[in-house]
Amino acid sequence: MNPDAFDAMTTEQLRERVTGRGVHGADRMDRQELTAALAGSGDDAMTRSEEELVVSTELWETGRARLRKFVVTEDVQITVRVRREGIRLEREPIAEPDQRPVRDPDVFGPAEVFATEAGGVVHEITLHEERPVITTEIVPVERVRLSKVVETDDRLISGSVRKERIEADLPGEGAVREL
Repeated sequence: MNPDAFDAMTTEQLRERVTGRGVHGADRMDRQELTAALAGSGDDAMTRSEEELVVSTELWETGRARLRKFVVTEDVQITVRVRREGIRLEREPIAEPDQRPVRDPDVFGPAEVFATEAGGVVHEITLHEERPVITTEIVPVERVRLSKVVETDDRLISGSVRKERIEADLPGEGAVREL
């Protein structure tokens, strides 16, 4: 083919022709290399091919992770300080100079007050105490999430490939093998 005819062809057309002639690696050649491969090749040449290992990866499911929330009940003890009121009986003697006779005959009250079951004038004090009251409230304490972590390993892959060898019978030398 005339080298000028190559100028009229697209790079992809050149690549197809070179691949059709058995030239290995045509997909990585630029336009100039493709043209040279077509111009220099004649019917007197033989193409030797080899297989190459092509390794890819597939994604396989290896398991599933889930977050599941459930409720457990546990006993908790908390010390709470509580107060309570008590009674202290206080007696205060009246000093002798302040002790004067009481002139009011009703100082003890009327007879009907003393005639009750209580037996007289009653002075009452109400006592109080604190008692613990237990309630609960919900408080957020932590956020939990799942995320993927990608780990990378190197693995040695082996396989068998086939390679073509070319043998030539040369006059005077016999069979010559290419390695």
